[in-house]
Amino acid sequence: MGFIRANTIPILKEHKRRPFSGTVLCLGQPEVYFDLDHLRRMAWTVKVELDVSAPILPSHNTHFASLGYISGETLFKSMGFDSVLSLDCSDFEGAAIVYDLNNPELPDELLEKFDVIIDHGTIEHVFHIPNALQNLFRMLKPGGRMIHSSPTSNLVDHGFYMFSPTFFYDFYETKNWEINNIYVVSMTPRQETEPFFYTEYEPGSFDSVSYGALSPGMYFTLSFLTKTTQSTGHLIPQQGVYKRDQPWLKGNLSRQS
Repeated sequence: MGFIRANTIPILKEHKRRPFSGTVLCLGQPEVYFDLDHLRRMAWTVKVELDVSAPILPSHNTHFASLGYISGETLFKSMGFDSVLSLDCSDFEGAAIVYDLNNPELPDELLEKFDVIIDHGTIEHVFHIPNALQNLFRMLKPGGRMIHSSPTSNLVDHGFYMFSPTFFYDFYETKNWEINNIYVVSMTPRQETEPFFYTEYEPGSFDSVSYGALSPGMYFTLSFLTKTTQSTGHLIPQQGVYKRDQPWLKGNLSRQS
């Protein structure tokens, strides 16, 4: 998915809420779909200060560089990070860390290494989701933040999966993470020139439109989460819609007794 207006503005808002620092790990080489002036306008809109000492580097993508688009390093060092690294299953785009998130074993040198991990449209391409999410848990420092930007609807064959927002809410609530914000975002394929819309997600808030009543467009879920000292990576979540259903809950409790 890359970094577009629709997910960069909420990231800037998160930076305003709790300033970024340290090392950020991007899953995949970050592709930025805007130039420095556009970043400055977004920061002004959010009313957050950028680090003017950050190096101004062109995109690693030669086409994007020809359009004047900035690099991921420029984007994130402008938000206060000291180091910007990328992880991929191969080095074809120059990732600093080559590792397959499907793998059940994580190298010791990656344990609790990162202050923030940003999944900007990666896990939908990883088949073994439980292994991938467990690896992200183990790579993140306690107190660190996880950011997911994942497709939700109307992106057929973009990846293996499209994730309902309940996936992220139920997964991280069960594992005792702090849920800072979850947004549902809608946009058109012409995201660089047409507006996008987003709303904060709460369990049940999409019940009235969940069966065929969403308006046209592409949808994705943007989640901001904090790993606490009580957070775990191994508990299996139960979908919240059933946990909120009293007859189901009573029946499930009786079966367990």
